[in-house]
Amino acid sequence: MKKFFAVLTVLCLVLSMAALAEKVTFTFHDGVLFGMPQKDVVAAEGNAPHEVETEHTLGPVTFTEVEYENVAIDNIKADVKYMFVEDALVAIRVDYDDKAVSYDEIDKALTAAYGEGADLDVKALGNGVYAVDDEGRPEAKAKLWNGGDVLVVVEQDEDDVDVTYLDAVAAYLK
Repeated sequence: MKKFFAVLTVLCLVLSMAALAEKVTFTFHDGVLFGMPQKDVVAAEGNAPHEVETEHTLGPVTFTEVEYENVAIDNIKADVKYMFVEDALVAIRVDYDDKAVSYDEIDKALTAAYGEGADLDVKALGNGVYAVDDEGRPEAKAKLWNGGDVLVVVEQDEDDVDVTYLDAVAAYLK
């Protein structure tokens, strides 16, 4: 009986520590987090965006897109679009010139971080497909990684490699 209570006590301690453990949350460069309002993302970037526009998709979602050009992401220049629904950051699309980084290099890095990706099934993204591609039709060479609180889509098109980070719990995905 003493053994049972000892095991029960250890189990309770382990479960308590697990409950108190800090949740790992996806953070983009400069401390940008999903759910942040537009003004906070602009403040984190530290300079005015190149362009701000409302993007009416073919789907039921309207995004406010805040675009920055030539942003250094891991020392590689890229264009970055932050996408907001109702003033909450829900997606980030990074457009790399394929001369700067290859699809295969990104695939390898994401596989190291999240495990093996799957061929992209656009149905799995719900309305998030419009963050990946304005018309909701991503390129044929595309993969999806599920990182828990973030979905990551990589697609190769004619002249660049796009990496889109989607807030996996945002209501607009449904």
